[in-house]
Amino acid sequence: MLASGDEAQWQALEELVDRFPHGVDAFVGRHWITNATDCGSVASVRWMLTRGIDLHFQDDEGYTPLHSALKRAQPARYELLDILLAAGAQVNAKGVSGWAPAHMAAVRDDVQALRILVRHGADLSSRTEVDHRGTPLEEARRYGRSREAVAFLASLDGPNAKGRR
Repeated sequence: MLASGDEAQWQALEELVDRFPHGVDAFVGRHWITNATDCGSVASVRWMLTRGIDLHFQDDEGYTPLHSALKRAQPARYELLDILLAAGAQVNAKGVSGWAPAHMAAVRDDVQALRILVRHGADLSSRTEVDHRGTPLEEARRYGRSREAVAFLASLDGPNAKGRR
């Protein structure tokens, strides 16, 4: 239903389902905005934002809304990142193990996502809270599948580059 793009259905849900679109889906136990992001529904995310949903949370899996937008290879993930960031999602919010969205994008070699995050002020000196306590560049070097993210991050002016591209 969230992927349908049907505002009338969402409005009906808002009247029928307690805490929709705020709060958690009682069936799967996840935030409604996370469900919408996971299915790549730009329209439902935009609609939820008009309802003033909270973007400052970490779900039971340790993900923030930005982490959720990055974790699936949805074609709309870049648009969703821009929308969520423009609506006030915290670009440097730490998720599970202290990973910020930039760490996740770096390890996934997602340069386009990194560009969006950097444009919105991602702190590339941010370190994880486990293992090697790496920056996004260090994590990309250690765990990345290709070298594109490493090359992009290394091209910035050092590990303290913030919001430059």
